[in-house]
Amino acid sequence: MTVRIVGLDKPESDLILNYLYDVYEKNVDIQVRFRWTPGTSALWDNRITIHNASWDYNGRYPRHGTRVTSLAEVPYFDPKAPTRREALGLLHDDEKRDLELAA
Repeated sequence: MTVRIVGLDKPESDLILNYLYDVYEKNVDIQVRFRWTPGTSALWDNRITIHNASWDYNGRYPRHGTRVTSLAEVPYFDPKAPTRREALGLLHDDEKRDLELAA
């Protein structure tokens, strides 16, 4: 678990992290609920997803989990790459101007 944001003093870091943890725990807009039934499978990418099991299946069926880790290239950041909104063509005119000014 992240305990501190580098470059910020502890009170400021704690304030931001507590806010983010609160958003994650209470915001159902960013949660996926998966209803287990016999024979179902669920996959997610642990590099960008936080997994939290809910014991709401009443224990009627056995559940089994297997962790699978892909072998892939090391992630990298390209500062010259377009933003996701830019790549999808979703930018408004004011956002386009802001990007041009920042370049």
